[in-house]
Amino acid sequence: MSTVFSEIDFHRQGKQVGFAHLPLSAHTDAWGTIAMPLTVIANGSGPTVLITGGIHGDEYEGPIIINELIRNLTPDQVQGRLILLPCANTPALRASMRVSPLDNKNLARVFPGNPWGTPTEQIAAWIHETIFPLCDFYIDLHSGGSSLFIEESAQVVVTEELDPQVRERSEAMARAFGATLTVVTNNMGDPRTSCGAAANLGLPAIAAEMGWNGSVSPHGVRRTRAAVTRVLNHLGVISAEVVPAEPSRQVFIPAGGNLLSPGDGWFEPLHDIGDEVSAGELAGWLHRLTEPHAQPQAVHFPQGGCIYSQRTFGATAQGNSLAVLVQDLNPKEQA
Repeated sequence: MSTVFSEIDFHRQGKQVGFAHLPLSAHTDAWGTIAMPLTVIANGSGPTVLITGGIHGDEYEGPIIINELIRNLTPDQVQGRLILLPCANTPALRASMRVSPLDNKNLARVFPGNPWGTPTEQIAAWIHETIFPLCDFYIDLHSGGSSLFIEESAQVVVTEELDPQVRERSEAMARAFGATLTVVTNNMGDPRTSCGAAANLGLPAIAAEMGWNGSVSPHGVRRTRAAVTRVLNHLGVISAEVVPAEPSRQVFIPAGGNLLSPGDGWFEPLHDIGDEVSAGELAGWLHRLTEPHAQPQAVHFPQGGCIYSQRTFGATAQGNSLAVLVQDLNPKEQA
């Protein structure tokens, strides 16, 4: 049973704009809560679609577009139900951090959560136990945040147990979304993301990456607005004139596709995101800037492919991700 409570009635027709409250007994507020914005717009029969933003608190395009929907949509424009959660990790968003300042946890790495755990774990448990069961489809809006340059993409999370029909519905959502890349992924083996948890429940879902570097991209906002409208139109929950999606390149992250820093230092990349590289090609130089006589260390790509993401920070520690590669998905290959 979740500790989160709300005045919002998920089953009421019409438009409700309010908050969900997570109790938090802090030094400055013994009986207070974390207020998380929550809106439900329902009209008649039709699919229930959940859209979340702010899973990471340094990613802003999603919250901006979800709040636009909250302000602009009226019940008569909806056929079914929209559940809109623009700031899922509200403490992290207020701090402009990927992780929550309350417990230093990443909401995208704690699903299915724990209703009696830390604040971040409780938020995940509320979404997983209370909201997911109400939904027919799920859209999770991300960007690269502070540490990543990343190609515009819609991710489809797959597992060995995933119903093929659920995968096809998710891939159809990704096609309607119309991002440059559709990344079919198993989250590098980590099931604790929101879309990984949704996949385990058989809930069709996509996770979008529509910006980078902890900033607000005008291009990213425009593309997110158009893409979300297309998906909602595709699912039948709204009826809107849309610009047709361009074909999306379907790719996957191969084994060894995550280039990890071999040591501490400052990394000088020699390529940009979107570049095609070969296995063994020089990726860049790892410098020891405080040791002027030290020769830079050559860092090579272990795999070939397209550079999907790249670290924004020059400084790096051993084990940090410097770049992630994707390869074209062959129907005979497993993601």
